[in-house]
Amino acid sequence: MPRKVQKKSGVSKETPVSKNEASKQPGQKERDTFIASLKKQGMLGDMHKKIDFISTGSWVINRLIGDGSHNNSPGGIPRGYFTEICGDESTGKTTLALNIAKQALIAGETVVYADFEQSLRLQMSYVKNIGLDTNSPNFIHIVPESLQDGVQAIGKSLVMVRPSVVIIDSVAAMLPRETLDGDADEVNAIGKHARLVGSFINWISKKLQKYNCAVILINQFRANIKASKYDQGPTQITTGGKALQYFIALRIRLKKTTNNEEITEKSAITGVAEKKRISQEVKVVIEKNKVDMPWKSGPIYLVFGYGIDNIMSLITLGSNMGVIKKTGAYLSWKDPNETYSFNTSGKQALKKFFIENPKALEAIQPFLMPSRDDSEMDNTMADLEALGIDNLTDDQKEQLKVIRKIKGLPTDDLDLSDEEKDDLAELSGFGEDEVSGGAEE
Repeated sequence: MPRKVQKKSGVSKETPVSKNEASKQPGQKERDTFIASLKKQGMLGDMHKKIDFISTGSWVINRLIGDGSHNNSPGGIPRGYFTEICGDESTGKTTLALNIAKQALIAGETVVYADFEQSLRLQMSYVKNIGLDTNSPNFIHIVPESLQDGVQAIGKSLVMVRPSVVIIDSVAAMLPRETLDGDADEVNAIGKHARLVGSFINWISKKLQKYNCAVILINQFRANIKASKYDQGPTQITTGGKALQYFIALRIRLKKTTNNEEITEKSAITGVAEKKRISQEVKVVIEKNKVDMPWKSGPIYLVFGYGIDNIMSLITLGSNMGVIKKTGAYLSWKDPNETYSFNTSGKQALKKFFIENPKALEAIQPFLMPSRDDSEMDNTMADLEALGIDNLTDDQKEQLKVIRKIKGLPTDDLDLSDEEKDDLAELSGFGEDEVSGGAEE
């Protein structure tokens, strides 16, 4: 191999040369041309592109999903990927999907709701109570008869209306046209639904990144008839086959619990006092999560007729954290500013208090749901205090006050005027001269 000699400070050093230096230039040029062609064809990925999230309408689920920081920061449904919402019956699968649609409409985005079950019209009063505006031109409700019709409608919607969310309700109702017409024989019917769903998922996955659209698949559980003592396996499986489970980036499972809120009320039909269930607690489990940490879980509350109850979730969080003191049936909190303190009997009474006094809810939220992590709060507090309290604007003082409240630090110096601060400074040294003078005598 040819060698060249480099001279440095009078010392000769030999380094091997693998190729002629002149031959490197064409290779670099070809490399740059190839990368440019990939970029022109749209095949060059951007690893640092920020992921857009759509809120679920539940602060509990947003924090369970996360934003990729692994600090329990609020995230949401990632755009450009598949999300599966599965669970038992009456656990709020459609409710959660409708809340996501509501948040997208509020943000001015377009929503396509593929109603394969053709049941949304039955729930119109419930949909209105949730706050979803179905009369909005940005809400497109399609009612496909077969899986093939739905695939074509969804595919064309991606190109023609550019929705931010496509909701498929549900995977189990996406029946092939042959099954509906009765043309499929027994051999071809086996696995046909899973094959077609897999083909649809495979095809549309190539389009989601391009159109930055989130596809939400509502799925149901079925009994696994193959499971036995000789062939161990899950007793329940979701429909749609294995392909769906591999392609989804986020899987949200909703489970029933035994914690339900009941009240005794006289029936308007029978005239007899009966127990009436008004809400139920549902456990949310993030079984698969490519955005953040999986297998995080937490409860949400569903109020029958109204949807997800965020206020009750906050009350439960405050009680578990000890911010809201529980003494028997009474729930109390002492506001440091002594403006929105309360002492109520029972969660329902406290919920009513928060509904009637929304500013009280805003006052307690910083103690329950800090919007910044500890390190960021420490840095912000240090920067503001370095400027000097007297040099801060009103907004900066308010920001510093909130951070100190979260950390349990005093905020008196932020509430006093300059004259009052001088008076306190003079008072702090009161009597010291007399004591020292008496000791000298």
